[in-house]
Amino acid sequence: MKRLKELFRYPVIGIDRILSSGIRWQLLFLAVVIVFFILLFIVIEWVTGCTLTIKENEPRNILLDVYYHFADPGNQYVVEGTGNRVLTLFISITGSVLMGGLLISIFSNIIDRRVERAREGQISYKFKNHYVIIGFDRMAIGLIKQLYRKAQSDNRVKDVPYLFVIQTTSEVETVRHELLSKLDAEIDRRTIILHGGRDSREHLDRLRLPYCQEIFLLGEEGETDHDSVNIESVTLINRILLENKKQEEKPRDIDMMEKAILREQEKRKKCHVLFEAQSTFAVFQRNDIETVFKKRTDDDDSWYRAICALHKNDQSTLDRLKSLKKDYDEQTVRLIDFLPFNFYETWAEKVLVWGEYDPHNDGVAPIVYPPLDGEGIDYESDRYVHLVIVGMTSMGVALAMKAAHIAHYPNFVRDPKLKTRITFIDLNADTEFDMLRGRYSALFEQCDYRVVDTLDDSRSYEYKGTGLADIEFEFVKGAIESRPVQKLLESWTSAENRSLLTIAICFEVPQKSIATALYMPQKVYKRALSILVRQNVSCSTIELVRQARQYNGLRAFGMLDECYDIDDSSLLQAKRVNFIYGKKAEDDKQWEEEMNQRKENGEKIDRIEERELKMYDIDDMLSNELWKSLTMVHRWSNIYNAHSIPTKRRSFGLEEPENLLANKDLLEKMAQV
Repeated sequence: MKRLKELFRYPVIGIDRILSSGIRWQLLFLAVVIVFFILLFIVIEWVTGCTLTIKENEPRNILLDVYYHFADPGNQYVVEGTGNRVLTLFISITGSVLMGGLLISIFSNIIDRRVERAREGQISYKFKNHYVIIGFDRMAIGLIKQLYRKAQSDNRVKDVPYLFVIQTTSEVETVRHELLSKLDAEIDRRTIILHGGRDSREHLDRLRLPYCQEIFLLGEEGETDHDSVNIESVTLINRILLENKKQEEKPRDIDMMEKAILREQEKRKKCHVLFEAQSTFAVFQRNDIETVFKKRTDDDDSWYRAICALHKNDQSTLDRLKSLKKDYDEQTVRLIDFLPFNFYETWAEKVLVWGEYDPHNDGVAPIVYPPLDGEGIDYESDRYVHLVIVGMTSMGVALAMKAAHIAHYPNFVRDPKLKTRITFIDLNADTEFDMLRGRYSALFEQCDYRVVDTLDDSRSYEYKGTGLADIEFEFVKGAIESRPVQKLLESWTSAENRSLLTIAICFEVPQKSIATALYMPQKVYKRALSILVRQNVSCSTIELVRQARQYNGLRAFGMLDECYDIDDSSLLQAKRVNFIYGKKAEDDKQWEEEMNQRKENGEKIDRIEERELKMYDIDDMLSNELWKSLTMVHRWSNIYNAHSIPTKRRSFGLEEPENLLANKDLLEKMAQV
């Protein structure tokens, strides 16, 4: 109605807007014009008394007369009389213009606009059971490959015509060409690319988030406010899911409640969110901030009271209802399973914890990274780990902090001098250290550290920590190619040095990292366990160079395309750690109840009775359920605990821990570490 008012007020502007708008308004405008002219010619024929009948010996029908000539100009020859033929001429010409020219033009325009909108990613579809990837960068390509393999293993490929829905602010044609160059035609055929911003509610609605399988929120390349926009997008996603949840029918009986609980567990959306800044990522690791957009307020429990009223005389059923209501509230309080990740943290985990990078490409072998401690550092060893990081970039800092988490060995208990050393080499090492110390102030209060200025020795200084930590840091200010730094590298590879040396070159520019790796002192190639070389896109150059015997210690890492791993197997140990802690807490509670009962019975308890350690049978199904109920803080606590397990197993030579409880001395040493 608003557009029709504009049409009468400003005819030219109104017509232009209608013709350049959507299909519906164009067709409506054409229909109105056609009806107007047909009615106009009917009035003229009636007023003038003209006879335009086509068929002989039939009664006059003004509406059909006008329509026949309007739709088919070829009927003019049957009309007799000059006046009748003049009117027929005007009707036929008008019909040809509107029914032939304008109608075909509009339909042609509709098809052209449809094609254009499809190419630009502006069309909405009714997706279902699809994967949503919001934002596009090189990481998305490796992600799609993994998801396609997962869908194949789940036999979902044949059932879902459009498996991947990508939303991006980049040009859709550019993104489509990049996908075609990196993915198989079969995967590309099942991929839909939509144009839109992840901070727009309207654009997110087009992704049909309530009906998708999982959500991967990556963001776009080169954004200055990447993390802030991602947080805003998660909030919008939660709001969309919340509004969809309010439309669902409430349970009416006990059976519906039980089914609703199971349904809520299955329908909770996994939302993987990429944070570029390590500081932002650390906030979500250490605090339960994600509950701000997880919780759903629902004060209407009249449905629950109605069910209770049906069983008001059955106390056992009421108790069961109370328990079910608690489970129901716990399940519905989370609409999304918030899973933050960081590119640098993920790569540090791949290199230092699991020691493997799988490119997910057929025929391409994975890259294996030697552990920092080689074959392991046991209680009697006189060796220590030395990790040298060239370039205090985000990647370098992530490697250092991951090493500080896991590089703890039993020989420090025997000899406190055998500390893990982490060395940074950078032209701005002193100022970068000041920023790092501000972020990890508690860590650097405990650890020894020193700043070595190769440009001005008077600016070097040293700090002694509490002596409790078995990690020490070193910050060398200078260029890696300078003579003083080269001498330091040679000293770290001398025969007297008992360190297990690993060097990580973490420059942002791949060519600079390669050049630095190729022109190390000769002794470095012989002594270092590995030389890690940061690459952004491809590992081909390093893989080719390391075929030479001298450079077989080189390992590429940090590639963008195959970073995030969707396989939950890496979380298996973390889930089991959480399961053991839960069982231990349950046993402690039972033991305390037993002691209290004995006291109530008048038994005299002189000391805290020793409880036997015992092994638990792991129930992976139950461990998964316990994991879902954890906050993000407790999840990361268990994850970091699990990350230290491979190091401890190498240190204590534990491959199969069935006889672990029989060795009390070993347990004591493990506890000290």
